[in-house]
Amino acid sequence: MFRGMKSSVSESATGLSLSRLRALTAVAEEGSYSAAARRIGISHTAVAQQIRDLERIHDIHLFDRLRGVLRPTPACLELCDIGNRMQQAARDAARVLARRGPSGKHRLRVGLGNSMPGIAIVGHVLKLHPTLTVSVESGSHQDIMAAVSRREVDVAVLPDLPADPRFRRAPVLSQEVVAIVSPESPMAECSDVTLEHLAQNPLVFRSPGSSTQKIVDRGFRQAGLEPEPRLTADTRDAVYEAVALGIGVGFMWRFGTYRSDIVRRVPVPEFRSTVDEVVFALADERNPLVDLFFNVAGQFRPEAMMRG
Repeated sequence: MFRGMKSSVSESATGLSLSRLRALTAVAEEGSYSAAARRIGISHTAVAQQIRDLERIHDIHLFDRLRGVLRPTPACLELCDIGNRMQQAARDAARVLARRGPSGKHRLRVGLGNSMPGIAIVGHVLKLHPTLTVSVESGSHQDIMAAVSRREVDVAVLPDLPADPRFRRAPVLSQEVVAIVSPESPMAECSDVTLEHLAQNPLVFRSPGSSTQKIVDRGFRQAGLEPEPRLTADTRDAVYEAVALGIGVGFMWRFGTYRSDIVRRVPVPEFRSTVDEVVFALADERNPLVDLFFNVAGQFRPEAMMRG
């Protein structure tokens, strides 16, 4: 008798596996085995088998077919609610594991739109937490927001972050876009330069999606100018190097890099309005490492590290 009971319990546990509940919720939400299979990335046959296994092991009816669409029964809807909570718990577990690297050390994943001030903040965090490892993902404004939303990074720093209730946020600094020129440029010693003057020179732009380029495009548009760039680059470093080589005049956030060895920053009056650089994370992303990053960011003073 006890042997039979043990076998039954084991079989029931297998029937309630996360993979089967994932298939169940997918079918309930999509209305067919084929659509559920496409969503979770397994075969139509495998999805159907998962549902049949659940019904057989637990002697339960999970779906009614109505005009070709699978409709969940009340019992199925209850299981779907449990399945969704289990899937969320699995995602939470994956997030916890992602906070440790292969060696077991704590790991923080950081997304940056600009190298600075984010790298400087990371440096201070590492001083306070010597055993921590940090991975940094750089990209456009859109790329980094998407990475935070998908939990591919734990915390990020971006300029001009739109209001969004999904995120907790805190301002780091305010800065404006400036022109950058090579040391040999006649504009290198200027106290400022107008967009009209800049439009008469070869220009180096960032690709669409860049927060810097959005400011530049808006400024030229408001000034009634439509300059064609000599070069369009997809990274900040490429713009910097192109300017250093004298290819043209580029643009960057004033505190967008710690480097000041080659190019000259020149204020543009039309860009005088400042934009907040913001540290942010998903509102429910609460852990000591993210909190530490927020605390360090709140004490950051760029003037102590950067000039120009």
